[in-house]
Amino acid sequence: MVEYPPGEPQEVCAICGDPFEGYDPDFASNYANLVCDACDERAVTEEAARPKHGNEYLDRDSIVEKEDETNAIRLDPDVGDNPVFIDGEKCWRRYRFGGWITRRDDHDCSSIEEFHEKHRDDF
Repeated sequence: MVEYPPGEPQEVCAICGDPFEGYDPDFASNYANLVCDACDERAVTEEAARPKHGNEYLDRDSIVEKEDETNAIRLDPDVGDNPVFIDGEKCWRRYRFGGWITRRDDHDCSSIEEFHEKHRDDF
């Protein structure tokens, strides 16, 4: 059972229960157990560190020097730490377009693939 399954309106955070300020219900209904920005700011890794994403996660610079000695910006790839924990709750992030969304795990999944299988009927 998923508390806030995709396809159904979700108007409150899956962690704190407060109404969303940054997400409208139509957007939130695309994801299972979406977490609000305020709760997401408290996310830590299994080692209790601040989660990394993109170039920082890959331990590489965002600015690279090209062969002609000019600089170029390397876009952040869609990767980062998973799972993350918020107030002891296991969550999984979906990294996309240089950012992410965070979703609470109702089933203590061992991978992002398992999370999708157990939290989405259409996966």
